[in-house]
Amino acid sequence: MNKFLILALAAAVAAPATATVMKTYAAPPSSLHLATFSANPGLSNDYVEDGLLFRFTGSANNNQCGYAGVNCYDQPSDLSPLFSGNYMSTSGNNAYISIRRADGSDFHSIAFAAASGYLTVNGYWCTWSDNVRTGAGNFTQAGGALVGLADAAGFDEVRYYAFSTANRSSGWSSPAIDAVQADIPEPGGALLLGAGLLALATVRRKRR
Repeated sequence: MNKFLILALAAAVAAPATATVMKTYAAPPSSLHLATFSANPGLSNDYVEDGLLFRFTGSANNNQCGYAGVNCYDQPSDLSPLFSGNYMSTSGNNAYISIRRADGSDFHSIAFAAASGYLTVNGYWCTWSDNVRTGAGNFTQAGGALVGLADAAGFDEVRYYAFSTANRSSGWSSPAIDAVQADIPEPGGALLLGAGLLALATVRRKRR
């Protein structure tokens, strides 16, 4: 694995306990959980993949977008270069896609490919812990983005919205996600030590 990504993830987890966008247009961090929606051709709600639970509000089929091979876009990669095959999407007033752990435990870092039904992604994300919002932010990116969030204090839900204009947190929303990765749910020294050891092992393997 890329040494820079390991160290960047470690630094993000060591940061103050506020969810922040870590980076865009970069590979997701190494993770214990990965969801690509390849096993969800019917765009089912309350969908579980590799320990991650997804739920969308809004349209039940979003004009059939989200299915591999459906001609919403010529290819999913036209929606975002980070998308392929099936993905999850929805639309509607204040519609969002929710990401949780299936067992209800906390995240400490997560990354996902974010896109929109609009040409430019005007995204809004918020994190929650025990039904209390712990962080929120906007971003604007043409052609899709990779959103990374980290919080040493942990959060149990991420909600992602996508609006027609920038810096909004309500209104008609058309979000889409793919390639979701969630990292080790363990803050503090143990994770930092593990990341450091993994980085060292990577460097040693390269030298050999």
